[in-house]
Amino acid sequence: MEKILRELNASFVGTDFQKDIYFNAAKGKLKWRQGTIENLITQYERIYENGLEKTIVYQYDLNPTQEQISKLYNDYKEIGSIEKERKIFYIANVKVHLDKMKDNQTFIEIEAIDREGTQLTDELKFQCLRIKENLGIDDVDLIKTGYF
Repeated sequence: MEKILRELNASFVGTDFQKDIYFNAAKGKLKWRQGTIENLITQYERIYENGLEKTIVYQYDLNPTQEQISKLYNDYKEIGSIEKERKIFYIANVKVHLDKMKDNQTFIEIEAIDREGTQLTDELKFQCLRIKENLGIDDVDLIKTGYF
């Protein structure tokens, strides 16, 4: 996969070692990510539409303070965690993660990111589908809403 991404001129951001701690939330998923590259608290919901998932982000706090982390533990119940090695690549606005879990399972995540809300949903879908096809990922290999 890395070879194909390089052939697609993807830029390699780096390898992140992440621990995601999930909390019980009334809507979507709520997690605190502790990583060597990415540190954040985020709450999001994935909506399955026509073979792809659209993510609605409700909260995205980069580099949370100790106060924000303490509030998370005070307000929500921890429900589980995942540790992984994540190689991060970008092709324009599309972020590709190559994840390796502690048990050596591997996963790929492709995210077309539109932070300004200026791109059409169909355009974002096309970007993801094109990279999915280039990586040789079949629909039967897809996992709905992630691996947690």
